[in-house]
Amino acid sequence: MSNSAELSPEQATALFDILSHHETYAEIENFKYPGAIFLYGPPFELQGAEPSTSPILQTLLARFVLTLPGIRDAGDDFWRTRVQTIVEQLSAAELSESYDKGVLGIRKTLATAISALVEYPARGCLGGFPKQEQAMARKDYDKSKPDDVLEAWHNFLQQLVHGDLIDEMFKKAAETDDLSKHDGIVQAAHEYVAVNLASFLHYALILSPEGPPLLRVVENIHKLIPYGIIRQTLRVSNAATMIQGMVRIILAKVSVSAVTNWIGISSGADEGMNLLQQIISTVLGWDKKELGKRAEKIEKDKDGPSKEVREALKAWVAASREEHEECRNRSQDQSISIVSVILSLSSVPSELSEVQHAKALEYLSLHLSIRDRNELDRILCHGNPDHLTQAIRDGVSAYEPMIRQVHQAVDLSATVGDFERFMNDMIKLAKPATAKKGQDKPTPPSVEDFVSLLHKHQGASHRFIHQVAKNSKEVTEWFNEYSHKAAAQFRPANCDSEATAKHEDKFPTAAAGSMTSSLQSLYRKLSDSDREAVRKELDVQSSYLNSLSTSSSSRIRAVLGAESNTPYGPGAYLARWRDLLDRTPITPATPKGPVRTGASDSVKAEASRDVNGEDVSLVSAAQREQSVEQNTPEAPSVETTLRLLAPGFREVLVGVSK
Repeated sequence: MSNSAELSPEQATALFDILSHHETYAEIENFKYPGAIFLYGPPFELQGAEPSTSPILQTLLARFVLTLPGIRDAGDDFWRTRVQTIVEQLSAAELSESYDKGVLGIRKTLATAISALVEYPARGCLGGFPKQEQAMARKDYDKSKPDDVLEAWHNFLQQLVHGDLIDEMFKKAAETDDLSKHDGIVQAAHEYVAVNLASFLHYALILSPEGPPLLRVVENIHKLIPYGIIRQTLRVSNAATMIQGMVRIILAKVSVSAVTNWIGISSGADEGMNLLQQIISTVLGWDKKELGKRAEKIEKDKDGPSKEVREALKAWVAASREEHEECRNRSQDQSISIVSVILSLSSVPSELSEVQHAKALEYLSLHLSIRDRNELDRILCHGNPDHLTQAIRDGVSAYEPMIRQVHQAVDLSATVGDFERFMNDMIKLAKPATAKKGQDKPTPPSVEDFVSLLHKHQGASHRFIHQVAKNSKEVTEWFNEYSHKAAAQFRPANCDSEATAKHEDKFPTAAAGSMTSSLQSLYRKLSDSDREAVRKELDVQSSYLNSLSTSSSSRIRAVLGAESNTPYGPGAYLARWRDLLDRTPITPATPKGPVRTGASDSVKAEASRDVNGEDVSLVSAAQREQSVEQNTPEAPSVETTLRLLAPGFREVLVGVSK
């Protein structure tokens, strides 16, 4: 461009992507520090307080969650006493960092996954979704044709936000549970969603190194849920009796302390656990038992660290947050392992052989994991007052009018049965029992296998939606109204319509929509040299985003075209998720050496192990890397852009969230 102080639409989009991607994850990560929830903003504090320190998350919560039917009726106590207290307790517990453990854990995996998914609606909400007239025209789509599915998804979003497709879908859902009776654009968009959801499940459970531990947790919880009792209770015809029965099954406490507290003989005694807390505590207990066995094995190993070293490591696990952060910083600054730093600050000799050091790091990781589970058990299962139980009671109370109507409209017992069968099939697919002849491990399922899983069970969700839409007009009206309000959040507030039309064909997102002018203003304030440095990073980022889109589209075509067993699914968000994990700093594996990242082979190999220390991943590290490298471009460095523009962008967001 001739004017170096102006961003092109492509550059504005790239800048919006960089800043929103960084800000979203920074806000999520900030919740590991105590006090973050008190600076969040409504509904956790009164209006007129200080600006939110989480403007993106607060905006999404206010516009999409707090307006949901049911949850919008939850009282202040639910948010400011129950949820706020639990979040603050979890933050204050200082659950372990991936850096110290030498491995990416489930918590890091979930946090980065949430960030990678949330940033997309955040950009849509903040920047808007400019209207494109050619996308509003109706045409026939064939869901078996990949190009039709891709085009239909784009036009589907346009017609949801700017057209009357929401009303049409609600009307048709009340008439039939047969997807084939819906308009072609709905069928094709449904297929797009199914493929992307299958891709997410495949990556989370199969391709991700953290998949096996996550699957183990899901399977353990699934085993403990009393589906039979729940189904029997849901068959009770009287809604009030049914709700009371379900609350008793899930939340009732029958310990002696619960009774004595209730009648006033005692006060503050641990009342024991309800069924939900029993499930949580049992799953955590299973993990702690196996982790403890691994720790004991190291203690008995003649080649392992000495008793003095082990005691020093256990003492550090129980140390303060400040001491943990000091050791972590020293480890990164001096390129020495966290184990070496801990021992150097103690009276224990810090000289360890490579074997001793490796086992010492594993020992530290095991005890950090045990402590995490003890803290989760304490907060969620043994809190006094028990905020978790009361939060669920408050939630049931808020949703009771809806539950009553849905109970009359739908066979909820059958719905729970459908969910149980889906979970059985998903776990069986993600954890095949046997390997084929000549193979060391079972053949990992492909993305197409997960698509088939969703196709097999989609009829259950269609029946549920149809029964609610047909038999409960009031609930349908609530969600119809909510859907319109939610869709309206994606309409640009002040997007330049002329610029939109000019760049519509070449660049459908029309720069950064409503955020374009704010980003341009931030960019203009930079010096000439800084603008040039930022511009170079934006051009590379723009190419990267185009490559992600092209790569994702090609994989959708492969899955829909059944060309092969696709080992890596579509979805640009997968690359953003992987990038967040890969950039996570991890302690050096040796006493002295470079700081590793989540992308290091040794880190990924360790993440694939279960609580027994066995490698249970269906995909080898080499297969995983080959699949990733073939299907996703490497994310470019944008450090200069973040350093110069991220603080100003946060100020803009604070203004938007007010």
